[in-house]
Amino acid sequence: MEKEKKIVVISGATSGLGMAIAKRFEADGHIVCNLARSCSDNGFDYRCDVTDPEQVASAVGKIGERYGRIDVLVNNAGIGISGATELIPMENIRAAIEVSYFGSLNLTRACLRFMSKGARIIFMSSIAGLTAIPFRSVYCSAKSAELMLGESLRMELSQTGISVVTLCPGEIKTNFSANKLADIQTTERYGKRVTNALEKVSNREGKRMTIDKVIGKIYKICTRGSKAMYIIGRKYKFLYFAKRIMPTTLYLKLTDKMLGGRE
Repeated sequence: MEKEKKIVVISGATSGLGMAIAKRFEADGHIVCNLARSCSDNGFDYRCDVTDPEQVASAVGKIGERYGRIDVLVNNAGIGISGATELIPMENIRAAIEVSYFGSLNLTRACLRFMSKGARIIFMSSIAGLTAIPFRSVYCSAKSAELMLGESLRMELSQTGISVVTLCPGEIKTNFSANKLADIQTTERYGKRVTNALEKVSNREGKRMTIDKVIGKIYKICTRGSKAMYIIGRKYKFLYFAKRIMPTTLYLKLTDKMLGGRE
């Protein structure tokens, strides 16, 4: 018996983790609809700025009209951002939050019109949504908001048969870090800490998990995961465990010492 093809909507599947997830769905015979600003409208890719509710409604409407339903939504689009909170340009802050939070909110609201029992909504948050990181306050806030959106929505849809799952991956080796909005402005207040903190993150490039190592697990969660939240990466699970059992003040002090770019 031929397996039923699922209609899968993914935001930001033109590169990196999003592309890898899309390829796994396609390899299993499912129909993937990618929403991104950089793609062209061709029936499977839909040019769309997820921060624009009207563009999202239009693109999702085309998908719903063509297939009659949406079975899986993967909210993957996001923007990395770092820097001293008081110095990051507000336009960059708004851009990061608009994509990571409002982009997911816009797309979820639009797709729910075409989702019913058995459908799944996936939010791609981050370990940064679970633990604070110095000079990453905006990114942590955006990803934390996305996590709360997913967990709250899971309860709201608990009697509809629509599953909601949030993933919190640790550092994965993609072009995401290279494309983030990194602001190294500083003042006497911070000295070299901003640059040092950014360098600490950049120097970890070789230690990050590869997509090939995690894509199997991520795909399995996207298709069959039943828990509300999954952390991807063993050491990040330990990090979250440590945060939960340690006094918050001590945990933040240790994190600042390791990642705060202290001279």
